[in-house]
Amino acid sequence: MPSLPRNHEVRMAIRSLGREVKLATKEANQLAAKRLARGDYSGAQSLIEVAKAISEFGNEVRMLHSRWKSVQSSSPQPERIKGEETPLWELYRPILQALVALGGDATRNEIEAKLEGTVDGSLKKGDLAPNAQGVPRWKIMVGRARKPMISEGFITGENLLRWKITSKGEQAAKGGVKTK
Repeated sequence: MPSLPRNHEVRMAIRSLGREVKLATKEANQLAAKRLARGDYSGAQSLIEVAKAISEFGNEVRMLHSRWKSVQSSSPQPERIKGEETPLWELYRPILQALVALGGDATRNEIEAKLEGTVDGSLKKGDLAPNAQGVPRWKIMVGRARKPMISEGFITGENLLRWKITSKGEQAAKGGVKTK
């Protein structure tokens, strides 16, 4: 069973709301202090009441955050078994072969589309499992492979959106260079 849908987004929204409520309380207190300094006691008193209400709302936001954490902890987490996931370096050769087939230059989406039908047989059970957003693990791993493949000299890092194979990468795609 997947983790909570949109968990990260909900946590960030609650955290952001908490920050904004804190800022609103601070501003209301500052305005009340200014009015008090000018001698506007009734205006200051009304702003103090508003600040108290905002502060109480802030307490409710903190309780909401705690409640979300309890929902999160009660949610069944998917079990990841290391043996059921392909190591990152094992994806290098299929990625390089896809790049060769695509003319040596392609976007990540083009590479994933090319790999879609070819790697299914070589992937392990854990690689096919979707994350919370429904993206299969192997597609995430293709994106993560870019930086180490640049370090290994298999692809160039000159363009963030396009992957371009090097001569060393072409050799590795054919099996002439060890990929780990």
